[in-house]
Amino acid sequence: MIWIVRDFDLLSVLLRAVSFALEALSFGGVFFLLVAAHPAGLSAGMQQRLRHVAGWFALALAVVQILLIAITSVVLMGGSGLGLRDLLSASYFISGSIFTLSALAMFLLLRARIGVIPTVAAALIALGASIALSHAASRMDHRPLLLALTAVHHLGMAAWIGALPFLLMALKLSRDPAIAHAMARRFSAMAIVSVVALILAGAGLSWFYVGSWQGLYGTSYGILLSSKMALTLLMLALGAGNYYLVRGVESNPSPLLFRLRRFSEAELGLAFTVLLAAASLTAQSPSVDELPQNTLVGHDVVQRMEWRWPSFHTPAFAQLAPPTPLSIAVPEAAFTGGSISDANDRAWSEYNHHWAGLIVLLAGLLALVSRLPGQAWARNWPLLFLGLAVFILLRADPECWPLGPRPFWASFTAPDVLEHRLYAFLIAAFAFFEWGVENGRLRWPRARFIFPALCAAGGALLLTHTHNLGEGTDEVFAELSHTPIAVLGAAAGWGRWLELRLGDSPADAEQARARRLASWFWPACLIVIGLLLLNYRES
Repeated sequence: MIWIVRDFDLLSVLLRAVSFALEALSFGGVFFLLVAAHPAGLSAGMQQRLRHVAGWFALALAVVQILLIAITSVVLMGGSGLGLRDLLSASYFISGSIFTLSALAMFLLLRARIGVIPTVAAALIALGASIALSHAASRMDHRPLLLALTAVHHLGMAAWIGALPFLLMALKLSRDPAIAHAMARRFSAMAIVSVVALILAGAGLSWFYVGSWQGLYGTSYGILLSSKMALTLLMLALGAGNYYLVRGVESNPSPLLFRLRRFSEAELGLAFTVLLAAASLTAQSPSVDELPQNTLVGHDVVQRMEWRWPSFHTPAFAQLAPPTPLSIAVPEAAFTGGSISDANDRAWSEYNHHWAGLIVLLAGLLALVSRLPGQAWARNWPLLFLGLAVFILLRADPECWPLGPRPFWASFTAPDVLEHRLYAFLIAAFAFFEWGVENGRLRWPRARFIFPALCAAGGALLLTHTHNLGEGTDEVFAELSHTPIAVLGAAAGWGRWLELRLGDSPADAEQARARRLASWFWPACLIVIGLLLLNYRES
């Protein structure tokens, strides 16, 4: 159980993100059935299939809640000495248990052919238990208003993003263009209302949790919230495209429904990245609770983001700070190249980031060139990422094998090291697959999706990467550097996905234009990531 205690923060964020996604999907299924599928005249058999899918999401939600309760209980019993009786009366245990039971009730009700009212009642109970686990429930001021805003925020996400997969499934199931058009228009109207509610509720929550512009750019919570806003804007851009497509479906259904499905896939991918950012926010204290010494001012941000030429010189390994013991009794520091208080450790970390930035910049430039006519040689750009994967494995964590005293396998118990190793694996995998795709050496059709999927996953995982650097604004500076890279990584992955998916059918002029835009968008994201890494510094 030691690894659970040590990796609790990362594991908790990932499970909470899965919980948010499953909550949105199970609630979204109910929304879609009530607002779109049934009124549009979708057959009873097809509606039942959608109910079954929503039910399985609800069952998965119950399982995730059980895991969260169990892991939290293990950590509390191991770290605070609380007994089982104490845990049974804890608010997280009570709310989590109600959440689990109501999700199980949704599963049973959706699988059975029972009226909609009991299902909606179970969903509302689950919603109440969910917001009881949020920041709003722990606030002393304005608690009822914050709970109401949180509930609206959850429902808006469910009715927009949670219902979107059910629209895609229903469009695939239905062979009647009139029914497909009616469902799409009803969903579009519901999505517009949901987006408005989501944004207004989010703005209200931000007002109370952030409190000022400085809290938005000067704290870890604010920076993560800014990343969530940026991703939501990208989703809204795709959603706006879907809205205009839906308006033209009646006159020309086939190609427009094709593009609707493709835009929706990218919209969904970005949405689940937003949910991961939301889960990361639950592990952060709201900006209004941060002390002044933990908050950046505008001058600090401008000074840190000002361009400086990168350094490609590194100190000797022997000059670095002594390694942190892998002991549960010693708080595990997130090691991003060494202690922030040691100049040599900072230089080591900056050197690593600058070389990584140079590689990513060159890859992005070559990917952009490869989109030009007659530049087939540039399609070898993915091979640059193999070098980056090896570089991360060898240099990212000097406390670990092969440079430091920590053995290769034992070092995986440190959450930040585990994330670095995962990044190295992801980078090597998508380099291999994308090189084969770009040069036509891989004939497996699904191989072309490896790069965008792993690129998007890498960006999303970076949002969970904590930087417990010990004091003051050090962690905020680290978030300021890494969070934009996470957002751009996710955007690049889904931009490439959209480019590939739009090429799956003969293109009309509008589809060709959208595909061309996507083909230029994602290399531009890689270029900006490279520049950000080249400008990375810790002092």
